[in-house]
Amino acid sequence: MFSIRRFLLGSLLLVILAGGLLLAVFTYRTAYHELDEQYDAELVQSAHLLAGFWQEGYPPDASLAALDANETRYLRYFVYQLWRDGELVAASGNTPSTPLIPLLPTPHYQEINGWHGYSLPLSGERWLILAESDKTRRSMVQNLAASVLAPYLVSVPFIIALVWLSIHWGLSPLVVLAKSLSQRSPDNLAPLGGKPVRELEPVKKALNHLLARLEVGIEREKRFTADAAHELRTLLMVLRLHAENARNINDESQREASLLRLEDAVGRAERMLEQLLVLARLDPSLGPPKEGSCADVLTVARETVASLVPLGDRFHQQLEVGLSSPVWVAIPHEALQLVLRNLIDNACRYTPAGIVTINAALEGGSVRVEVADSGEGLSHSQQQRYSERFSRGGSGKGEGAGLGLSIVGAILALYGGSLEYRQYQAGCPAAAIVTLPASDAKGTL
Repeated sequence: MFSIRRFLLGSLLLVILAGGLLLAVFTYRTAYHELDEQYDAELVQSAHLLAGFWQEGYPPDASLAALDANETRYLRYFVYQLWRDGELVAASGNTPSTPLIPLLPTPHYQEINGWHGYSLPLSGERWLILAESDKTRRSMVQNLAASVLAPYLVSVPFIIALVWLSIHWGLSPLVVLAKSLSQRSPDNLAPLGGKPVRELEPVKKALNHLLARLEVGIEREKRFTADAAHELRTLLMVLRLHAENARNINDESQREASLLRLEDAVGRAERMLEQLLVLARLDPSLGPPKEGSCADVLTVARETVASLVPLGDRFHQQLEVGLSSPVWVAIPHEALQLVLRNLIDNACRYTPAGIVTINAALEGGSVRVEVADSGEGLSHSQQQRYSERFSRGGSGKGEGAGLGLSIVGAILALYGGSLEYRQYQAGCPAAAIVTLPASDAKGTL
C-alpha cells in the first residue's frame, strides 16, 4: 500500500544523500582543478628561478641540494633533473637516469607516469626539469574534501532525525482526521471540525459536502420508506378486504363486483410498485446525461399515446398528438417517455372527459412541450401539494399511487428541465408545460 510518510521520508533521504554525493564530487573536482592551476604555476616559476643559478659551463654544487636524513621524505613530492648534451648532470635522490619528460627545444609541460613535469631548455644544450608527484596533489585534495564533508557526514543522522520528526508532525493533522473518521458512529453525519489546515481544508470541505448529501439522502430514504410502507400497508389491507368479501359473499353478482374491485386494487398495486422502482432509481444524484442522449418528441408522443389509449377509453378521454414534425430534445428516449406517460396519465384520471393533446414547439435553445386537457388546471397550492410523493388528486376518478409528478420532477432535475402549469382561460386550455434543452438528431446542443 502506498504510504505518504514512507514516500516523503525516502525521497528526502535520497535528496540528502544525493546532495552530499554531489557536494563531494563538486568539491573534489573544484579543489583539484584549483590546486593544479596553483602548483603548475609554482612549478614553472621555480624552474625559471633555478635556471638563473645554473651558469653555462658551471654546474651547480650538488652538495647544496642534498637533503639530510629528516628531509628525504620530501623526495617523493618534488624532484629535479639537470641535463646537458644528453647527459644527466645533477638530480634529486632516487631520480631515474632517464628524463622524466621529453627534452624538447621549447618549454614543455606534461603529465606522465604519475608526475606533473616541466622541462625548460637553456643555452648550450642544457635542460632543467622539475616534477611534482600527482599523489601529493590528490592527497591534499582528498584531505581538503574530507575536511569539508566531515561536518556534513556527522550531521546526516541529526538531519534524518529532524526530517522524520518534521514529517511526523506535518502529517499529524492527517492522522487526526483519519482517526476522527474511523471512530465516528455510523449515524454521526455532523460536519468535520478540528484545527484548520490549509492543505486539508479542500478534503474536509469535500467530506463535509458528502456527509451533508448523505444526511439528506438518508432522510429522504427514511421518508420514502415510511411513506411507501404506509401506502403499501393500506393497499394490502384493501386487497385482503376485497378477497375476504369475495370469499364470504354468497350472491354471485356481488361476488363478481368484489372480484372486479380486487382486480382494480391489484392493478393499482402493480402500478405503485412499478413507480416506486422508477423513483428509487431516480432519487440518487446520477449527474448530467451522457453526451449524445436525445429524443424526438413526436416519436415519443405517438408511442406513449398508443400505449395509453386503453386508459383514455376507460376515463372517456381522447388522446391526440398536435405536432406533425420532429422536435428534438436533449433527454433520452425512455426518460421523455416516462415524463409524458405520467403527465398524460394524470390528465386522463383527474380531469373531466374531453381531449388530451400533446404539442411541442422550439423556443430559442429550449423546447416547450405541452400536455393540455379539459380540466381547470392546478392552482399554485395544488401544484406544491401534488408534486409531493403519495399525494393524489381528490376527484375520485382514479386510484393512482401519488408518485407520477415526483417521478417527472426527478427526471427533469437530472436533465436540466422544468415543469410548470397553466390554468384554464378563455380559448386556452389548462396544461402541464415541460421545458427541456433543445437538441438535434445527432444529440448536440
